Amino acid sequence: MVTAQKRPEDAQRVPVAISVMEPKNLSEVSPLSSNADIARRTPNFTYLESGGQYTNSGNIRGVGSFSPLSPNDTSISYNIDEIPQSAYGIQPSTLDMERVEVLRGPQGTLYGLNAQGGAINYIPNRPFFGHELTIGTEFGSNGWRMGQLTANETLIDGVLAGRLALRYNGRNGDFGNAVIGGKDGESNIGAARGSLLFTPDASTNVLFSFNYNRSDDSMPRFVLRSAPCFPCDGLNTHPDFNREDYGGNLRIDHDFDAFRFTSLSSIQRNNFHQKLDMTDSLIFGKLLGVPASTLNNPTQDIYTGNIDETRYYQELRLSSLEDSETRWTTGVNFFRSDANISTDGNNFSLPNFSVFSGQQNNKLTVNSYAAFADASVPIVGGLRALGGLRLTHLDADATYRYTGGGVPGTVAAFNQDSSFSDTFLTGRLGLSYDWSPNFMAYATVGRGAVGGGYAWNGSNLPSGRMEPSFPTSMSWSYEAGFKSTLLDGRATLNGAIFYNNIKDGHLYVMNRSLLTYETAALDFDTYGAEIEGRFQLTPEFSLQGGIGYTHAELQNVPIGSWTGAKSGNKVPNVPAITASIGAEYRTDASLIGINQGTIYLSGSYQFVGKRAADVGNNYNLDSYGLANARIGWDGASAKFYVFANNIFDKRYEAVGTYYGPGVEAVTVGLGRTIGVGTSFQF
Repeated sequence: MVTAQKRPEDAQRVPVAISVMEPKNLSEVSPLSSNADIARRTPNFTYLESGGQYTNSGNIRGVGSFSPLSPNDTSISYNIDEIPQSAYGIQPSTLDMERVEVLRGPQGTLYGLNAQGGAINYIPNRPFFGHELTIGTEFGSNGWRMGQLTANETLIDGVLAGRLALRYNGRNGDFGNAVIGGKDGESNIGAARGSLLFTPDASTNVLFSFNYNRSDDSMPRFVLRSAPCFPCDGLNTHPDFNREDYGGNLRIDHDFDAFRFTSLSSIQRNNFHQKLDMTDSLIFGKLLGVPASTLNNPTQDIYTGNIDETRYYQELRLSSLEDSETRWTTGVNFFRSDANISTDGNNFSLPNFSVFSGQQNNKLTVNSYAAFADASVPIVGGLRALGGLRLTHLDADATYRYTGGGVPGTVAAFNQDSSFSDTFLTGRLGLSYDWSPNFMAYATVGRGAVGGGYAWNGSNLPSGRMEPSFPTSMSWSYEAGFKSTLLDGRATLNGAIFYNNIKDGHLYVMNRSLLTYETAALDFDTYGAEIEGRFQLTPEFSLQGGIGYTHAELQNVPIGSWTGAKSGNKVPNVPAITASIGAEYRTDASLIGINQGTIYLSGSYQFVGKRAADVGNNYNLDSYGLANARIGWDGASAKFYVFANNIFDKRYEAVGTYYGPGVEAVTVGLGRTIGVGTSFQF
């Protein structure tokens, strides 16, 4: 059962391409890279591991905001218990999750203006009326450490129950620092989630939950691809990225005789802080043709930035009950984001960095108002009509305040106050047909959008120019797919083909003369296919996997565009092929002489094909494959396992940027981790 359409439904009957990860799969997802690991297990889903504040960005079927321009600029909606997350917030934690649902294709009807490419729904476990206490820990190579606690308790029998989950995870760095020695790339994450379930009667559920997450890391944003010490950086201070999220949610569900009423209320705070050396001496020494040592002054080229965001969300909706022949959902919602941004750049040794000089104190405010309705209506036999529509009004305000730092080419001060407003429709139309109880097919046409607005950092302000708004991106998407259940319910096989036409897709493009990224809105098309399945081949042996193909190409690019792009170029960060396969063998532990529990051996392999690094297609990021394995014993109240992630220590290229001929920089993934873990239930 899934809630992809904000009502409980059988995943095999939902006319949406959806991948579901349950606790067994999520136990293998790294807390340090949850989005990336989930993406690699999902056909045609690519997460952009670009570090810094860009923690919730990616593309599905080639559609995505490749470097979010603002906290609200993302083409994939990451949601925790239906509450949308900030593009600049911490990665959603898989701590104590019931499941994760990945919805491919535009979800503009129910998930709004930031679901042009799809939506990822994290569904936490709810409190139940009973007792649970589980404690777990892991230790491994490169300083891998993890501690976790989950507790559930009945507070008032049948009326009030509570649940608490805590986790800490850390890892030492494994990027050599060629300037000051030591290792960069250390990461520490803490996560907490608590919830109270109140059931005053059989028809009403009230769920209050709170969350707190903190992430600290020293991961270098980019390293020189051709460095002799690869992967290594040439920074004269260790990079410092700190993120903190916290907030509270209130959900109220009440079943009336003919429908269900749901209210969702949320307030979330996101804080991001960064301090870094702007001139990696390995990269810029090669770019400028000077000895790296001339760029190693620890008091120069230091840049700090802070983003403090408060998000408000309120949704009221009505939906059909589970046994309704006509399945429908309708409602209204309000969303607001208040973001305060401050940056400080000083002692720059290169005039190219003028856009980072001085101080900026900016404020971005976004208000979104929407009304929506979605339905699946029986026509005749197994034929159903699918339809949905959402009307959204968006207001975005920007206040920019710049104070110069005396760098040549910059002004002493510049102020800007601007507003952006737009109203647009998104939705879908389609048909589905149940050929049999075990096979259904569907075809849909979808309209998607990503709201326009203003960039968090004004790259034009230092030169005394107005910062432009970026437009709302609109899209048409066409999809046909099938879902089948085989082998007497022991297997599923699902597939889809698709075509997307994107207008004014939001891209960041490297301006090499200023060594910064600037806003660009470019058209592009994507098309492809995917297939995935799960198979319980024997009572002991299971297999699951999928493969996706995406072709993504820029369109209608003006000749001589400053971006360096041309019509026909590949859209950056979109691999043609993504694939994954996983297998598990599980049997009674008596096979090895243990008189209780089960033993298992599992393994997985994920493949990501080569991708264009930038809109100019100056070079490609290499394809890569990651292999993981786990062997363990599950007892009635205890578990023990040995795990190996990235077995072959593949230092893969996640994202790239092009500074000039021979100066290619990449973001590099983490290396191999081997460890042991155990948990006890009381």
